[in-house]
Amino acid sequence: MSAEEVAEAVRRVEGRRPSMRTAVQAAADALTAGEGAQVIHQAGLQHFLWWFLPRKYPQDEWRDLADGAAELLDELGMRRLAQVARSSRTSGVLDAWGESPERGAASFHSAQESSGVEPPDTPVLSWGSIMGIEEARARDTVERSLGDAIATGGLVPGASRWRAKAAAITESALTHPLDLPPGQTLAGLVTTERIGTWIDSARHPLLGRWRSSVANHLLSRIERPADPVGAVRPMHWLLDLAGTERGAELTQSNYLARESVVAAVERFGWWDWPRLPRSESEVHQLSTVRAAASRLRLVRRRGRRLHATTHGTELLHNPGRLWELVSTETEDGEEFTRTVTELVGLRLVEGKVERDKLTAEIGTILAAQGWSTNNGPITVGQVSSAIWRPLRWWRIFGVFEEVESKWELGTGRRLTPHVLALLPEGERMVLAYLRARAAGPRHHLHE
Repeated sequence: MSAEEVAEAVRRVEGRRPSMRTAVQAAADALTAGEGAQVIHQAGLQHFLWWFLPRKYPQDEWRDLADGAAELLDELGMRRLAQVARSSRTSGVLDAWGESPERGAASFHSAQESSGVEPPDTPVLSWGSIMGIEEARARDTVERSLGDAIATGGLVPGASRWRAKAAAITESALTHPLDLPPGQTLAGLVTTERIGTWIDSARHPLLGRWRSSVANHLLSRIERPADPVGAVRPMHWLLDLAGTERGAELTQSNYLARESVVAAVERFGWWDWPRLPRSESEVHQLSTVRAAASRLRLVRRRGRRLHATTHGTELLHNPGRLWELVSTETEDGEEFTRTVTELVGLRLVEGKVERDKLTAEIGTILAAQGWSTNNGPITVGQVSSAIWRPLRWWRIFGVFEEVESKWELGTGRRLTPHVLALLPEGERMVLAYLRARAAGPRHHLHE
């Protein structure tokens, strides 16, 4: 249906209801942007009615505009969509906007999500709130696929397992081979676009070179190790400990019981002193793993017991997914730590490096990327301290090997540098982290 046919439909509605001329034309402009009716779909209509309309037009015009959209859609033969415009859900969302912008936005998101046309995150792709052209195109295609499934009865929002069906429809749309470019998929185009944006966002030539050199390795998902349990054994051990019926015993100070602490240090070689540790607080590796598990909601405390959550239990029995989660996480989850972890990972993928050189290179890049402190530029000491965060995290999982400096007795003069190098399985984990950074969803302009 051409733009002229849409214009003719507008004229017919105006002929029947002259008072609606402005509302019908506004709806036609918003829903088609001067193109034919083929561009209209349920998600776009809902976005117009539930988000754009109440944020752009005066409140006393909302109902007329919704009615105008319904009349236009009826005239175009899109009666199901006309019902959406006239629905109690549309009235409820507009009422919420009338109460306050906060309630309106919350009502919009709730209604959009439950309508069935909101593309869900899947293992194939998670959506960002900041999108490039390819991602916006992919999202539009998925929205249409979900809307078509609803129209034919293949997807019934609210019915049993409807979310699983929506995810399957989404994955099918994202992985279906395209005619142009041949052999590509929407998911592949989005990944390529995101990695390109990641490379282009480098404000320092060294960072640009590092990112470019690894980009081809990140276009496809990083293959899981043959032994994912072995690759994340400390986290798997903790989930196994907390995953029993009674959970893991805690002390009055809410540390793991000493028996568990001793078991951990003996299993993973985390203790070099003659006496055994008395408390979890003395074993930073164990505290780090437990803190990360809590932050990721894999474990939770109930009284004097630590229990695995439902999610934690699922990952305990699916070590491949556990490996993927651990590989894409950092010690504390903070954005600065994530940035430094990326930089350390990029440099280690390049080859072995002296610790001092690593500190100098990363310090320069952080400054170029706009990182600073409240008191001014980041100092060498602060960079050196920040680098320890990814190194502590990766050391727990055996990602790299290091040769520490040798010092001259008596003078304290350093004879050899402190050198770091990735292990083969460690490179896999680092690449998985870098892919999550490069090809993951964007929610901030600096990402």
